[in-house]
Amino acid sequence: MRRGAPQDQELVGPGAPGRGSRGAPPPSGLVPVLVFPPDLVFRADQRSGPRQLLTLYNPTGAALRFRVLCTAPAKYTVFDAEGYVKPQSCIDIVIRHVAPIPSHYDVQDRFRIELSEEGAEGRVVGRKDITSVLRAPAYPLELQGQPDPTPHPGPPSWTAPPKARHFPENRPPQLATSS
Repeated sequence: MRRGAPQDQELVGPGAPGRGSRGAPPPSGLVPVLVFPPDLVFRADQRSGPRQLLTLYNPTGAALRFRVLCTAPAKYTVFDAEGYVKPQSCIDIVIRHVAPIPSHYDVQDRFRIELSEEGAEGRVVGRKDITSVLRAPAYPLELQGQPDPTPHPGPPSWTAPPKARHFPENRPPQLATSS
């Protein structure tokens, strides 16, 4: 599966140029970290739970080992948090927010993607930090048919539509009269 290359990359290591270097090939021992999307935005109202797909590209000619780290690991499940990316290919990583509660709305967390060369004994040759945020639902949870996680002491802030009134079918027609 081939996709467009992301615009952002970060190089690390001794002698690495400033953040987000583009265009020039990396110096020996440094690997650009190409990740799309550059930021993760989770929606609390997603049906199957808040999930995002992160695509990691390997533009080099060698296999790279990757590892995904997080500042709030209890809030997320990362499928395939460690593994290898083949040369000149990409891999999709699924990240799921497991605690979409109101106290987590608009809280920024960070993921770090670390790359190392195969057999480099853990020496990191590239890394990229990605911000993550959980957004509140677009509609109140009551309107979505989901139970509200926080009890409300008063009446709900919305009212149900009026029930349809059914008239008897055999009712005699009435004529309008004026008085």
